[in-house]
Amino acid sequence: MKAFFINLTRILEENSKLYWSVIAGIAGCLALYFAEIIHIQSLLTHLNPTDMSIQRTILEPIAQRYQWARILVICLAVVWANWEYFKTKKSLNLK
Repeated sequence: MKAFFINLTRILEENSKLYWSVIAGIAGCLALYFAEIIHIQSLLTHLNPTDMSIQRTILEPIAQRYQWARILVICLAVVWANWEYFKTKKSLNLK
């Protein structure tokens, strides 16, 4: 376990793209979250506020698409971080 943390520290010192992958994932999710808020608020101004069932049927698919987009952004950030981790690990000849 001690060797793992020492190797991880060396990898993080060597390749700063690992940090950028995490930051890009978080920033992408936040941007999608704010876009969802703005999108839904703009739609709510055009809908009848008294009929909640119509609002739910209209807004549910939109919110679900944004949720899947955020999941995709997180998955891409994890894949990018793993790619950079293993690339740096290979270049440092670590086990």
